Amino acid sequence: QGTSYDVCSLFTCIPPKGAVAAVKEFLDADNTLGERTSLSSEQICQLLELCLECTYFTYNGQFYQQLHGCAMGSPVSPIVVNLYMETFEKKALSTFPDTPPSKRLRPADDTRRKPQRRATEKLPDHINNVDSNTQPTQETSHDNSPPLLDSNVTAQEDGRLNADVHRKPTHTDQHPDPNSHHPSEQKLGVARTPLHRANTTTTSEEAKSKEHNDLKNALNRCGYRTWTFNKALRPSDHSKKPRDKPLDKRKATNITIPYIEGVSEKLRRILQGFNIGTNFKPYSTLRQNLVHPKDRVQKAIKSEVIYRLKCEEPNCNDTYIGETSQPLKERYKQHCRATTSSNASAIYHHTQHNQGHSFKLEATDILDREPRWYERGVKEA
Repeated sequence: QGTSYDVCSLFTCIPPKGAVAAVKEFLDADNTLGERTSLSSEQICQLLELCLECTYFTYNGQFYQQLHGCAMGSPVSPIVVNLYMETFEKKALSTFPDTPPSKRLRPADDTRRKPQRRATEKLPDHINNVDSNTQPTQETSHDNSPPLLDSNVTAQEDGRLNADVHRKPTHTDQHPDPNSHHPSEQKLGVARTPLHRANTTTTSEEAKSKEHNDLKNALNRCGYRTWTFNKALRPSDHSKKPRDKPLDKRKATNITIPYIEGVSEKLRRILQGFNIGTNFKPYSTLRQNLVHPKDRVQKAIKSEVIYRLKCEEPNCNDTYIGETSQPLKERYKQHCRATTSSNASAIYHHTQHNQGHSFKLEATDILDREPRWYERGVKEA
């Protein structure tokens, strides 16, 4: 009988100091660390502690600091949390007074173990006593098939493990509408992604065939044509149309543009002729319009932006487009003041030579944000 243990809210329950200690333990045991960096393990851990503990955000105009747990969305959090869990697991199993599990798997926060019968009741209490931060929940397999990472793992009589796709009771088989405003390759990915999961997760041809049929029926109910499923079955290289002029990947430049149906596709075909690869992104999403868990950064303190200033005079159509790495309010002050040299801002000259004309910081439009200097200059142009 198999048992799985799941840590709820893994990232936010791991203490930063404990995570740093786990990382230091692995760094000290790495004999090749000096070949990859001149930093010592102590210096790396100091930098890591700075990244994990300096997590600030604003809400309702107040500044807050996250005191416990690793920040969600931080690129370093998955690494340190995984190392922390590995250290925790080793400690739990090495201090277990009874016979340890005969088999165990641990992907991220979901651990599956096959304990001995007499240790089935002792192991959960022991695990919870080892670390008060994690406190994993226990799930015992039903019909010898516990779910693990969206898969049902079944133990056969001969000891082999079979796996197929697991769906939660709340699964609805709903997919994005095929007529929605998305690129065609993204709609194709609606079928290709679950197909890839079925092909890589299932271990038997019978389960794979059943999963293919279920997915095909679900896509048909959502309005997708049969050719979408058949095209997704083919390898990605075979599903692409041949290019008139293939991109030279060694010299190609990639850009990302907002997706506008019928326009973005034409731009991509034109740019291919200049060895420029094009990626699409949505210019407006439900998340951008509805989800605001934190206060938005004030316009005046945003930096690394391309901005546009418009003259407030109703009969004047003059605008100024610029870029800056400074906070926008600092750049605005520079525009408004005179200089000892002849290189005063065009905005200053405009207000001096046109009585009653003005520019307001509050009315400034931020056109884009780009941290790289050269790319920011290109976007400004």
